[in-house]
Amino acid sequence: MTKREIILNADDLGFSAGVNQAVLVAHREGFLTHASLMANTDFFEEAVSVILPQCSGLKVGVHVNLTCAPALFSENVLTENGVLRNDFVKLLFKYKSRKVLESLEKEIELQILKIKERGIQITHIDGHEHVHIIPSINKIVRKLAAKYKIPRVREINESFTASFKYNLRTAGISNVLKLFLLKFLSLFNGNSRKVQFYSILNTCEINAENLFNYLENTGDRSVEIMVHPGIPKLDKGLGNLDQRFVSFLQSDFRTQELEVCLNNKFSEYF
Repeated sequence: MTKREIILNADDLGFSAGVNQAVLVAHREGFLTHASLMANTDFFEEAVSVILPQCSGLKVGVHVNLTCAPALFSENVLTENGVLRNDFVKLLFKYKSRKVLESLEKEIELQILKIKERGIQITHIDGHEHVHIIPSINKIVRKLAAKYKIPRVREINESFTASFKYNLRTAGISNVLKLFLLKFLSLFNGNSRKVQFYSILNTCEINAENLFNYLENTGDRSVEIMVHPGIPKLDKGLGNLDQRFVSFLQSDFRTQELEVCLNNKFSEYF
């Protein structure tokens, strides 16, 4: 078995009670090594005050959130009544005027600072719904990562060959299109390619069979595996969120991805 660096990263820490508890379980009872924290969501305080003190070995990053929840920058022009209600496509095609770019940079910087001010050492930065891959936003993210000495920015450099070989059987057409789009946009982002990425074809639906087949049959490299574990029964009464996020948090796939984090086959790699 080829040994490699495995970064098993849970996105969306701070998004909901179910996500917070899943991260706690996945780290303490499983193999979760990293989590990306949302700074402007309802369960941020619980994540920082309750969850992270019990996860001393967990490495924490910034999960830049520009698509939902209240903005931290009060003059953000990307909001509706102070609330971010965007999606990847809307942000991709949004005309990047001076005010828009200013709003993007100030919002992202305030999210970074809110996490830093809680004494958290930030090890990486990525984006909710991959918004940090949009070149104009990626440029800002990399600038701020350098300013605040954040070591790693997530790169979507997933191998077409390996991903299609090991993940296509359970991939939906939307994720196939997403992979092509993200790989294309990544061409403009000056990636280092030091860490291979795994997840896009099975985004939010990671399964153990595909994942371990991939790990067992691909080369020696550092790999980041993006997961979205959750405990759906804890996520009720989410009326303040758009329905697409409610459906996501209450999906059985959240439980499936938590179980992936607990899979003892990871012991062969750690």
